[in-house]
Amino acid sequence: MTMLDTLFGLIPAASRGQQWIADELQLVNWGGYDGAHRVRFSPTATLLCGGSGSGKSTLMDAYIALMMPHTTPFNGASNGGVSGRPRGEEQRNILSYGRGKIDESRTEEGTRVRVLRGDGTDTWTAIAATWLDHDGSRFTAVRAWYIPATARTLEDTVRVRATVDGPFDLSALESAAGQRLSDASVRAAGLETVATDREFSARLHSVLGIGAAGAGSKAMSLLARIQAGQQITTVDELYKRMVLEEPETLAIADAVVSHFDELESTRGRMVTAQKQVRALRPIRDMRARIEESAERLRLIDAVGRFSDPASLASLWRAEHRLELLRSVEAELQAQKREADDAVRVQQTLADAAESERDGLLEVLRNAGGDRLETAERELRGIEQRLAAVRQERERFDGVLAVLGVEVGTETEFAALTEAARAALGDPNAKAMAREAYADARGSASRLERELLAARGERSAAEGRSDSIPIALHEAREALADAAGLSVDELPFVGELIELRTEFEPWRGAFNLALGGFATTLLIDAEHLARFRTAIDAVRSRVRVRYEGAHTGLQIAAGLDPRTLPGRLDYRETAFTGWLQDRLAQRFDFVCVDSAAELSRHANAITVSGQMSQGSRGAHGGHGTANVLGFSSTGRLAELDDRIAVLSRELESAEADAVRAAAALDALDARHEAYGKVRDTDWSRVDIASVEREHERWTRIIGEVAEGSPEIAGLQKQIAEARKKVARLQQETGRAKGVQERIAERWADITDEVDAAQIAVERAEDAGSELSEAEAAYLDARFAGPEAEAEEGASRADALLRFDAALDAAGKRLIDDQRAAQDTLVDQRDALRRTLEGFLESWPNPNLRADPDTSIGDFEHLLAELEASGLHELEAEWRDSLVNLSGNDLTNLDSALGRALREIRDRIEPVNRIMQDLPFYDDDHRLQIIARENQSEARRRFRRELRDVRGLIDAASSDAERAQSYERMARLIGRIRRSAPDFADLIDVRNHVRISAEKIHAGTGEHAALYDHIGEKSGGESQELIAFIVGAALRYQLGDAGSERPRYAPVFLDEALIKADAHFTRRAIGAWRGLGFQLVIGAPNDKYSAIEPHVDVEYDILKDTKGRSWAKPKVGLPHGA
Repeated sequence: MTMLDTLFGLIPAASRGQQWIADELQLVNWGGYDGAHRVRFSPTATLLCGGSGSGKSTLMDAYIALMMPHTTPFNGASNGGVSGRPRGEEQRNILSYGRGKIDESRTEEGTRVRVLRGDGTDTWTAIAATWLDHDGSRFTAVRAWYIPATARTLEDTVRVRATVDGPFDLSALESAAGQRLSDASVRAAGLETVATDREFSARLHSVLGIGAAGAGSKAMSLLARIQAGQQITTVDELYKRMVLEEPETLAIADAVVSHFDELESTRGRMVTAQKQVRALRPIRDMRARIEESAERLRLIDAVGRFSDPASLASLWRAEHRLELLRSVEAELQAQKREADDAVRVQQTLADAAESERDGLLEVLRNAGGDRLETAERELRGIEQRLAAVRQERERFDGVLAVLGVEVGTETEFAALTEAARAALGDPNAKAMAREAYADARGSASRLERELLAARGERSAAEGRSDSIPIALHEAREALADAAGLSVDELPFVGELIELRTEFEPWRGAFNLALGGFATTLLIDAEHLARFRTAIDAVRSRVRVRYEGAHTGLQIAAGLDPRTLPGRLDYRETAFTGWLQDRLAQRFDFVCVDSAAELSRHANAITVSGQMSQGSRGAHGGHGTANVLGFSSTGRLAELDDRIAVLSRELESAEADAVRAAAALDALDARHEAYGKVRDTDWSRVDIASVEREHERWTRIIGEVAEGSPEIAGLQKQIAEARKKVARLQQETGRAKGVQERIAERWADITDEVDAAQIAVERAEDAGSELSEAEAAYLDARFAGPEAEAEEGASRADALLRFDAALDAAGKRLIDDQRAAQDTLVDQRDALRRTLEGFLESWPNPNLRADPDTSIGDFEHLLAELEASGLHELEAEWRDSLVNLSGNDLTNLDSALGRALREIRDRIEPVNRIMQDLPFYDDDHRLQIIARENQSEARRRFRRELRDVRGLIDAASSDAERAQSYERMARLIGRIRRSAPDFADLIDVRNHVRISAEKIHAGTGEHAALYDHIGEKSGGESQELIAFIVGAALRYQLGDAGSERPRYAPVFLDEALIKADAHFTRRAIGAWRGLGFQLVIGAPNDKYSAIEPHVDVEYDILKDTKGRSWAKPKVGLPHGA
């Protein structure tokens, strides 16, 4: 049996099974490799060494371009800091390799790229790899690109993907390149082409045995990561980046989010449809009201006005009145017959009653009743007079009540009349009352003005920081405006000084001492002449003193606090130095505690304000308003006190005015009463005399009646007869009145019937006719009273109601027209606003907010929305969303658990492979350990997944479904890629910590833990990486249970360059012991440790023009 001697001992050659190794790599016009190039590989290990930029990575990238998908970046070993899309413009790409990009230079036209070929012309490039099986079979794969001069992206090129069972000389494509690498020309060269990258990869994976059960893409991805050889610091990172692919949980989470977003988008469309339907539904009612108003306007215009005899409205009125008039005429005819009968009956009864009365009178005269008749006549006259006197006396008693007196006799009345004449003749009585009222009212008005002024001054003082009166402020503003100066350039002296806190009791004394100087305006002496000229024409009711001052003088410090200037604080301004100097000259008063000390000083002042200047002095003026200070606090307090005093005085003055007005009114009332007394005669109010006369005649009638009992009986009968005659005469008169009124009314109605008939006949002759709509409108608006007449009511009443309704018919027609017009305008405006609001919310260039031309389009849109039913499906959609997304969450929860198990399951076959590989020495082995990272956040997340699913299943009402939906939406927000804890929750690679453990081969006991690769030496790191990645690659290639991998080539770019000879030997031995064929790229200064362990070595060289080639340093035997 033939045996192979390897690092791990003798292995039967027959046990290798099928194994493809890379035999050679061919390049045509690839990067710096201009023209055709061929590199043959050793079945075990090949070294490519050269300087930086010589072309090592270009050879490696050729292998990537041939075997890997387009998402694999080129130059992986050096691309760590490169950004942008893989193989995009910012990275190495097919176009830059095909044209042989050398560098870039800046020109006046912009950035210019220097290339070896294809500068303004077409070019082509091709890559081919041939693999050799243990039985001598060969298989070749080819990729080629035809690159037009105008090509800017890969899509602008002609791409060739082809294979052949056997070797192939890539230069044979030269003729096909002349035909732009057409499919026919490539096939003519002996290649079998495929149309897509997917088919090409499937062909390679199938023939070369890459990956198990169609998992070749995972194996190639791992090979690409191995070739890139990026710097890795931990075993955890190494295993996750080099071995584990992106877990399915990320894709499932993306699918869950995508599914939810799709359904949410549908909900958005539903909500939009709901809003649109709600926005558009009112337009139907608006349109109906617009059409109704327009029809009403048309009817009103058609029927015209009742004031126009030729209008349809007048015709309708004439027809209705003619019908009513005829019925009234018939009714009056019957009433006339009844009235004639009633008059005859009443007249007969009245005549009989008069005959009876006259007979009784005759009997009374014969019995002596003349005296009684005279007494009764006199009594009736007295009664009338008594009523008039009583009425006049009531008015006279009201006058007496005003005067506060009582009058019962003619003597008292005469005395009151004399007093009235005296009062009315006094010219001074009323003048004194008027003067008192005027004085009181004037005092109140004066106080009201003063209070208003004080309040105004206080309001103005609130915004200032001084105590200067407002009148002086206003005067200063006028002067400043005239002189073109600002108010700050014209300060009052009082604004610049303030009493120091400890000398506050001296404020009143200092105000008296400074006097008018405190309210003097200061002006820069340089502006004085111009100021005088400018203000000369200004008129002011307040006289303002001003003084020119030199500005900029030095401000003194440490003034004597015994003097007035030393007890002041000074505002720092340009005038302060001058002001201190002037105060020292004119007001250098020594402040003394008593008047006895005044004579001890040339100038002195007491706290009460008494001043002495030698033999002169001054005192008094207390109560003067304060004008000193930087703050308005003191001034505001003074004004508040003054406002309070004025308010009290005004209240008292207004009360005095009210009392004076009442006294004046009382005087006017007494004068008026006296005037009525003067104009009254005693006989008109002497009720006692008239009552005595009434008693006398009443007594006489009683005496006559007692003397003749027969007369009393006759009088009673005559009185009753008279009443009966009067009653019957009244009834007869009333009956005649009714008779006359009916006759007159009958005549009037007859005339009206004739006039109405003439109007109707004229309208018929003119061809006027009411339509049904016009008649219905007029009937509804103006025939109501007739139709609503109560049962049993007369036709005359119906006519009266009809005429009463038509009296206001013209106004009602105008009101109807105005109302219809207003409704039309309002509804059109509302419709326009509705359409505009709709288009603002949902712009549509095909629609216009025109109520006249676009309403149909909007109604059509509304009909489409209602027909679609989308706006009514929210509940159904929500249930579907909850159910579907709930299932998605269940799948995600299952996937998270499944992905964790898959990580552990993947480690097991890798560990089985490494159980047979000596690590470090023959007595030890390497194993991969996965420990789950416990996280409270992840536990809560998994629990939330299950809780939300349970909540969804248990939801039975809309409120519960809405609650479950909101909770689910928040949960899905956490699994979005943009969520801060997305990677921690969804990427299960973060849920475990991977480390390597060295164990004893025989016992399995722990020997050492490998966690951080950076802690190991370069050689140890390389050996560790080789064991872990190599074993994982065996598993990924799908032949973990075989003695040898079916696909052997492994390209390592700048790997094994940090290890010494011992560990490099062990790392290479690990790869080869796993059955892999190595192609290693290394810089010139870092390959010495690798060189003893390879069978073939190439030097990669580049000339000064940028062309590269591979020179065999240790080549394969000829013919091998």
